[in-house]
Parts: sequence; C-alpha cells; structure tokens
Amino acid sequence: MWLEIFLIPFVLALVLFIIFWIVHEGSRWQKHPQLGIFARIIQASPGRAFLIFLVLTIAFIPLGLLLMTGMWIDKIAIGITPEKSDVVNVMLLTFLVLAGAFAVMYGAYGTWRQASRAEAELKVRPSSA
Repeated sequence: MWLEIFLIPFVLALVLFIIFWIVHEGSRWQKHPQLGIFARIIQASPGRAFLIFLVLTIAFIPLGLLLMTGMWIDKIAIGITPEKSDVVNVMLLTFLVLAGAFAVMYGAYGTWRQASRAEAELKVRPSSA
C-alpha cells in the first residue's frame, strides 16, 4: 500500500519533467491548448529552464528514497524482510531516471551559460553604428 502511495509523487515529478522537456524547444508549443502554459513558463529565459530542470533533477533523489521506504514498510508490515534485490531494483530505477534528467539539465545549463556570456559581451562591447 505504501509503495503505491509513495509512487504517486515520483510519477508526477517524472511526468512534469517529461512535459517540460518536450516543450523546452520550439515556439509552436506556446499555442498548444494544454501544454502552452508549460511552454510559456520554461521558455521565458534560459536561466529559468535550467532552474526548473535542476529542481526536478534534485527532487528525484528523495522521491526515489521515498519509493524505497514505501517498499520496506510494505514488506515489513506483512512479515517479510526486504531483500537486496528489491533495494537494487529501486536504486537502478532511480539512477536511470537521474541519468536522463542530468543530461537534460546539463544541456539547459550550457544554454544558460552561453546566453549569459552573450549578454555580458553585448554589455561590454556595444555595437557601434
């Protein structure tokens, strides 16, 4: 029972991450009836996109631990000791999600860094007309 309850926030964070990842690129998403709000939130600036992906990536760690805790509580409640394979399976799932999330977050960081450098370069060297 607790595993299923603790699975809800993990899946919600994963779905939210996937939605933001889908609408991260492309202005056509801003006019989409359901996904438009997500596109307008994340496409406002590269810094905001990086921050959203960073927060969601970091959130997967405690949510994965919550999954493991729910599994332990369920196993102990029915009188079975948790096995190592159960722990390893949850950890592998968490690491798999973190690997994908880290790649997306690092790409957003690179975009933000390049945008910041370009903005700083424009402030230092204004174009002469």
